[in-house]
Amino acid sequence: MRDGSLKSASLGLSELAAVVHPSRLAARLDPALSAATLVRLQKSPRLQARLAGLLLDDEDDLDGDSWRQDLLLGHDPRRAALLAGSIWHARSLVKLVSKPDLSLLVGRIGAEAHAFGIRHLGHAIATESIADPEQLAQQIEHEGHACLGAWLEESSALDRKRVLLRLPIGTAADDPAIEHRGVAGRLFSLVVACLATEMPEI
Repeated sequence: MRDGSLKSASLGLSELAAVVHPSRLAARLDPALSAATLVRLQKSPRLQARLAGLLLDDEDDLDGDSWRQDLLLGHDPRRAALLAGSIWHARSLVKLVSKPDLSLLVGRIGAEAHAFGIRHLGHAIATESIADPEQLAQQIEHEGHACLGAWLEESSALDRKRVLLRLPIGTAADDPAIEHRGVAGRLFSLVVACLATEMPEI
């Protein structure tokens, strides 16, 4: 049973290394490394578990019990952030009806996030509308990532890192504000319920 647990942790580390954002890997190894070199390192089966362990700072503590499914059930954290951000700004989404504006917004956040926000209008946080689609897309991404970061603060360091490592350095998930902490759990309960109905991406 113990051998099976260790094998599960090793496999999980390898899978994580393959999807870590290159900016996180470069920051830990060498910022001067080229994108091509980073990709080669991430794809090397011999190095994957060691790279993930280095990024997690927890390799010695990892075992099958701690290596359960990640908090987003294997789904893309940016997608999860956009879903949460769309709920935050749902009131603006329902007021944005011009076809050119909608095309621009959906091009930035995706049709799924747009529809998801409108479907959960009753949980919207922002009370002031944003009429500019470019600004609205930026705010949806910002608030969504900040809520993701705040939601992750309620979990273990290992669980947080496993999600954050898949995002580029510098998103609002790295530094959420107090205003996000009070609502993040409510928004992400809706997001995770949606993700739970699908097959994981990793």
